[in-house]
Amino acid sequence: MRRFLVDTDTATDDPVALVMALRHPGVRVEAITVVAGNVPVDQGVQNALYTLELLGERTPVFRGAQAPLLAPLKTSQFIHGEDGMGDIGLPLQGREPRPGHAVDALLEVAGRYPGEVELVTLGPLTNVA
Repeated sequence: MRRFLVDTDTATDDPVALVMALRHPGVRVEAITVVAGNVPVDQGVQNALYTLELLGERTPVFRGAQAPLLAPLKTSQFIHGEDGMGDIGLPLQGREPRPGHAVDALLEVAGRYPGEVELVTLGPLTNVA
């Protein structure tokens, strides 16, 4: 079984990758960490949690960096929509991520499974940095 830790800036393309990983019989997604990128981090968290809810999955989701380390945030909402999911009216509010920061979750999961975790980065690498 491959163990994934997915770091994402969840907008229209990333939920597809999440579905593929979560539904692959040879993969276990240990955690999802969210970073600002395509959309602000709080919207990315909602999009990840909504995707998990649709799948009936309980993978922990952690909020991470809300901006790049050395530059202002520039989102891609002009492509993905203000909500990052095409602005088609999905219920993308009100869900709560796990407590704690994404960076701590990255370190905890990697420490729990030394040498076993594959880090899948779908967004800016701010949490990883």
